[in-house]
Amino acid sequence: MPPEEERERGQSTGSRLWPTLRWLVLAQAVGTILTNAYFLRFLEPAVSRKVMGMVSVLLGAMALLLDRNPSALRPGNIWLVVRRHAVLVALGAILLLAFGLRYWGAHFGLPQSYVADEYDYVHSYLKMLKRGDLNPHWWIHPSLQAYVNVVTYLIVFFVEVPTGRWQGVQELMEEDFLFWGRFGAGVIPGTLTVLVTFFLGKRVFGTRVGLIAASLMAVFPAAVEVSQYNKPDPLLAFMAPLSLLVTLVYLDRGGTRLALLAGLSVGLTAAAKYNGGFVLFSFLLAVAIRERGRFFARPDLYLGLLGTIGGFVIGCPYFMVELPKFLDAVANAMYNYGYRGWPDAEGSDNWAYHAKYAVTYGAGWAAVIAGLGGLGVALNRLDSRRIVLLSFPVLYYGYYSSQRMNFPGNLVCVYPFLAVLAAFGLEQAVGVLGRAGPFLRRLPVQPVATAVLIAVAVGAPLDTSIAMNVERSRDDTGSLARVWIDGHFAPQTHLAVERQCPALDRGRHRVTIQSRIIDRSVADYREEGVEYLVVSSAQYDRFGPEHRQTRNYYKLFEICREVARFEPIEGRVIGPTIRILRVPTRPEEVEGS
Repeated sequence: MPPEEERERGQSTGSRLWPTLRWLVLAQAVGTILTNAYFLRFLEPAVSRKVMGMVSVLLGAMALLLDRNPSALRPGNIWLVVRRHAVLVALGAILLLAFGLRYWGAHFGLPQSYVADEYDYVHSYLKMLKRGDLNPHWWIHPSLQAYVNVVTYLIVFFVEVPTGRWQGVQELMEEDFLFWGRFGAGVIPGTLTVLVTFFLGKRVFGTRVGLIAASLMAVFPAAVEVSQYNKPDPLLAFMAPLSLLVTLVYLDRGGTRLALLAGLSVGLTAAAKYNGGFVLFSFLLAVAIRERGRFFARPDLYLGLLGTIGGFVIGCPYFMVELPKFLDAVANAMYNYGYRGWPDAEGSDNWAYHAKYAVTYGAGWAAVIAGLGGLGVALNRLDSRRIVLLSFPVLYYGYYSSQRMNFPGNLVCVYPFLAVLAAFGLEQAVGVLGRAGPFLRRLPVQPVATAVLIAVAVGAPLDTSIAMNVERSRDDTGSLARVWIDGHFAPQTHLAVERQCPALDRGRHRVTIQSRIIDRSVADYREEGVEYLVVSSAQYDRFGPEHRQTRNYYKLFEICREVARFEPIEGRVIGPTIRILRVPTRPEEVEGS
């Protein structure tokens, strides 16, 4: 049979088989939904019928998508579809990688929390739900993080209620929501930041730069680590480039609506973290470039400022209700960062500290060098887009490096811009190689050079992020201490436990939770009937030996006898050192405590 006839016969057979196959797939998907996957239980317990049911419904959805073009399943056509949508396929793979790296390490230490302030955050947000009071009543950070947490908790609560896990909000415990706080305020915005980085790079430098930038942002260890925390920094890292992206759209198209939208994004960025308000300078710069001499005459400026106020009010609606406390909190933050500093987190040349951190851990030496190269080329070929793009990272880095405090997490909002500039620098380097001599032009220099440079820039930070997640997946001191306590203490033993310590079973033991054990006297614990105190090095070694908090803890160790200690072991056990102390039984032993 001639090849043409054989090909036509195969196509005819496929056309006849497709309606039958489609009907079978759709029928089993509908049957799965109607019977609650009852007929798929034959693989249990190896594979649950829930999983089988999800696969069945997914196959049905795919059948509907392919209904109009069943020939797309042929190998040759699949490749054509992939090539036609290569950017979407590549971006999807990058986002999947970004989500996987962040989700993996977000289970760090659970059900304990070893992240500073995290337990207090979750406690505060659950209290908002239990009391029905959406005013957070504290303003160390603005409240967008609080509302992201509350929404996440409500979704989890209503999903789990039908399973019998909870009956009412008063039953919710902090340990139940440590992971979900990290997921809603860390993993999700951290993954979305990669997507925004792609669009930012694409708008300013093109699709190829956007894809390389997204690849870098997906694996930067600093970005991955911060996205595993329930803190305002992941939200700021998402909102800052998003605000710049909206501002760039306004710069290109203009119009009062886009000016208002850009202002709203600026306000929401400030509601994520106060220092996010720096993006306002980029918006003002965009208005000045676009309107030139009509800067004050056009409504864009005023609508943008109005939108900024509106965006901040949306993310921080109660600040006017407690304005004095709000102003004091903002002033205190500025005082600490600009004047007082923080023990073990301060310096005079913080620009060099942050650069070293980015090279050795945060992004990797290759990405930093490529980013500086991209910055140099961009400065040499400035246009309005590049001016607005560079304004935020340059001003923010300069401002934050001048502060007394040097917490690396505060600079994670610059990393999307570093990724874009590094991608641009890599593209320019490949272009230089592609314009080499006549002999090299005959070789596939550009594709090979692109693959090598991207592999170098992405490979090292990816390896670091994987190693970090592997380390965070090890046994932890809190879990070991919890098992020891359950095995050595009788039921209903009364223990006082501070933050960043074992998450004990409150149904088995009587547990008193303290932010810090030293906040109360030993005599007070004894009068309450507390038998043991559980303390963490995250508190007693947080500051130097001369700090008041450190001295008070070591005074506590002199009064209360240590009965057990659990320390981290390099390569085997992670977490802070956990000490279990016995409360003296005789009053004279605690006198003066």
